[in-house]
Amino acid sequence: MPMPEVPPLRSEDDSQDIVTIRHATKTFGDKIALHDMSFSVPSGQICGLLGPNGAGKTTLFRLLMGILKASSGVLEIAGLDAFEDRVAVKRLFGFLPDEPAFYSYLSGRELLELSAGMHGLDVDAAMDWIQPLAQRLRLADDLDNYAEDFSRGMKKKLGLLLAMLHRPRLLVLDEPTNGLDVESTRLFYDLIGEAAAGGATVLFSTHLMDHVTRLCSHAVIINEGSLIAKGPIAELKEYYEEDSLEALFLKLTARP
Repeated sequence: MPMPEVPPLRSEDDSQDIVTIRHATKTFGDKIALHDMSFSVPSGQICGLLGPNGAGKTTLFRLLMGILKASSGVLEIAGLDAFEDRVAVKRLFGFLPDEPAFYSYLSGRELLELSAGMHGLDVDAAMDWIQPLAQRLRLADDLDNYAEDFSRGMKKKLGLLLAMLHRPRLLVLDEPTNGLDVESTRLFYDLIGEAAAGGATVLFSTHLMDHVTRLCSHAVIINEGSLIAKGPIAELKEYYEEDSLEALFLKLTARP
């Protein structure tokens, strides 16, 4: 049975959208990684980006970061072109990759200080602000050790601190809790929720549907490079007549 069309979203004022994507397509030779993708994320929203492995989530993040240039279409952060204005855009967002990698000869503290300086921040003031967050994540006692020697979970925590250090307007998080234990995951999401309450916008990908349901108001679901659903989670579940986000996700991404 064919899936129903994606339900329309309520109209929103584009001037309040911090992420705007219109008809974005990205190809690599003959391979289409993203096809005609359009959605927006308003300021202050926590939005889950969902899709199976290989759906195009990481490609989309790289386009938003200005690492890749779209083959066609528009991607904007706060009205700035994600690729053409990528230097200015990097001041507006913080990014946490799925597998953070760090210079092998720098400690966690040195990386934070280096990042603060590159963002033009007062380094001492930035470190004073980030220290309580490091303590909450139980990373403060390890900051003077080489970051490359950190466990995967510790690297995730340091990556979040680096993403949040300059208090960005947008946080883009790729599988943020991979490698974290239960307690660290809860602390991680507490910080994300507090950042959103303070005015930040959060766009993150995860395979943990219960976390999306608990943390997000909206979701964007993609599959095989195409957008298949977007909108408030409660409305999506009602529209597709599913009791859970997991059941909805499985219905929309099932192979024919």
